[in-house]
This record gives sequence, C-alpha cells and structure tokens, in this order.
Amino acid sequence: MISTELRNGVTVICLNRPEGHNALVPEMLRSLVDHLHNAGSAGRPVVLTALGSTFCPGADLRWMASYRDPSLAVADLVAEHHLAITTILDLPVPVIAAINGSVAGGGLGLALAADYRIAAQQATFTAAYFRLGLTPDGGSSAFLERTIGAARTLELLLTNRRLGAREAHAWGMVGEVVDDDQLVDRALAFAAGLGAVPAYALRQSRRLLDTINMRDQLQLEAVAIRTAARGEVFRTALKAFIDAHP
Repeated sequence: MISTELRNGVTVICLNRPEGHNALVPEMLRSLVDHLHNAGSAGRPVVLTALGSTFCPGADLRWMASYRDPSLAVADLVAEHHLAITTILDLPVPVIAAINGSVAGGGLGLALAADYRIAAQQATFTAAYFRLGLTPDGGSSAFLERTIGAARTLELLLTNRRLGAREAHAWGMVGEVVDDDQLVDRALAFAAGLGAVPAYALRQSRRLLDTINMRDQLQLEAVAIRTAARGEVFRTALKAFIDAHP
C-alpha cells in the first residue's frame, strides 16, 4: 500500500494501492505513518507522491459501506488519518508533495500538510465532503483557509467544484505546475536543492505559522465529522454511491 525508495539523496514515499485508486483505509494510513517515521529518522527530505493517475481520492467508500455502522468506519479512519497528518507536521525534514493526479476529500489533507506542493498538469482538486453530507477532516479546513482564504474554501465546500492544476496554482494551493512526466524529477530537484534544513528550525517554524493550533483544529474536525457520519444524509449518500458503482 505504501512504498519507499531512495533517489538522489531524497526519500520518495508513494501511495500505492491500485485496487482502491489510492483511497484511504486504516491499514494504508498506518503503513504511511511507519514509512514517514523511518524517513524522518534517516534525515533526508521527503517527496510524497502516488503511483497511477490518482494521488488520493479520500476515504475508500466501499470499505466504509462494508461496516454494519459506517459511522464507526469514519471514526476509525479519521483517527488514523489525523495521526498521519500530525506525523507529517512533526517530521524533522522537509516534505514536498508531488501531486500526480486527482485529489479529493481526505487526500487534500495529505497534500496540504506538506511544506511545498508541486502538481502535474493532470492533477485536479476537489473537496467532495458536502456531497456525502460530511465536514472536512485531515486538517483541510485549516490548510485550505490558510492557503486560499476562507471565502474560496467555503466555495469549494459548497460547490464541490473541481480545480485544474493551473487554477489551483493561481489560487495558491500549489507552488508550481509541471508536465506530468517531469513531476517526480522536479520534486526531487526541489528537495535536493534545499540544502541543510535544521530540524529544530523547521519544526518550530511550522508551529509559528500554525496560528490556529492545528492539533486543536484536528480534534474539532474529528468531532464534527463523526457527528455528521451518524446522520441520515451521510448514510443515504453512501448507499447512493455504492448503488451507482456496483
């Protein structure tokens, strides 16, 4: 589900769950946390990317629907997801997200938690939470507000509109856009060009820029999405998705 390789002195961590198009399940997130810890211990910059045409579409809805009570699946997944987010934020090395394809829902949190983001031309971004009657998680409520502003964040949530890579760049969601076949090479070059980034300075700078306290925000998100998942809107939307994708 997660693979790691060393390239040009940079640790490349790949989301690699092709049978689920890199959709999130607890086992995958636990593996991601382990790979992140190992990468942090190695002291090399990290490029977080994915294999295939999708970066991460958020939660695996089929997996959720397999639960007798899907709200419990949401609670289980959010706990693992938020641990992955805090792990990224605590890493002593820079994290660069190389966004190779579509991103939705919880995938936004993984992408936006990185210190710098590079998108392939084919990358797209959408919130998708309201479509399921859910509230944002994975820190995306704060990350989006910080990168694109409150008004545009609410617009994305209300409309579920899909941003192309160039529009995401214009909004400030990503730092640059490159050709699809140049994505990982550009991310590696960016990471390698950073030089020595002091671990203490990096961690403390992240905290200084975190003006709302991300850990408190994650707790608020967890409570909100668990509550929403107990509602009839979510259950109906989940059933409609499964019926439409037999």
